[in-house]
Amino acid sequence: MRTGIQRVAIDAHVHLHNAAGAGEALRAARERLIGSSGGIGVLMLGERQGFDVFDALRPGFVATEEPESLWSDVNRQLLILAGRQIISAEKLEILALATSARLPDGLPAEQVIAEMDTADAIVVLPWGVGKWLGKRGALVDRLIATARPGRIFLGDNGGRPVFWPVRQFASAAPVLSGTDPLPLPGWPKSIGNLASIIAAEVSPDRPAASLKAALRDSATNIERMGKLAGPIRFVVDQTRLRLAGGDAVR
Repeated sequence: MRTGIQRVAIDAHVHLHNAAGAGEALRAARERLIGSSGGIGVLMLGERQGFDVFDALRPGFVATEEPESLWSDVNRQLLILAGRQIISAEKLEILALATSARLPDGLPAEQVIAEMDTADAIVVLPWGVGKWLGKRGALVDRLIATARPGRIFLGDNGGRPVFWPVRQFASAAPVLSGTDPLPLPGWPKSIGNLASIIAAEVSPDRPAASLKAALRDSATNIERMGKLAGPIRFVVDQTRLRLAGGDAVR
């Protein structure tokens, strides 16, 4: 692994829906996030309650000095960070990234954010189809307005259609982009389709701490890599999700 400032491509919203698909997902991540740049690719997991694919990966991966980070191999080019998806009492989705800390679903959003901030997690409010409307949209506005600088991020994802603007993304809160793969057949191939690019120096032994410091630094420029969903893909994905009984647009 090269030292010094490097290009870091971060998929900041990854669900590994099962361990069986992890290998294909990691291959897709290598191709898209690392490619020919020679930089570092990062998968930030947001695992739902009842899921623990991160710990299942430990035996075949390279450990660090942190419980929340693993390198995929000794070359240290692909980093996997533990994290959780938490559903608040208000049915707001909250991601606690780059952390091994856990909380149950059903707690008030303010409590979830406070406890995950105390645990030094990267706290993300991820956009979702229909999920920032009405009362939940007002709650997101309030959480953004009352957050300490650099302590709450907003999350864009590869399922957002190009025709759907999000007014909250114009706020002062930084935006992290990620795939947010839907639990549909072929999900591993989508990993890395949308990501955030930063320039940072990443410690081989404490990579999560390095990335958290860089992301929270107001001088760090966060760029989006990849494309949002086209209208046809958006409609097809939402239809497939609804037919599968998943969390389609509400």
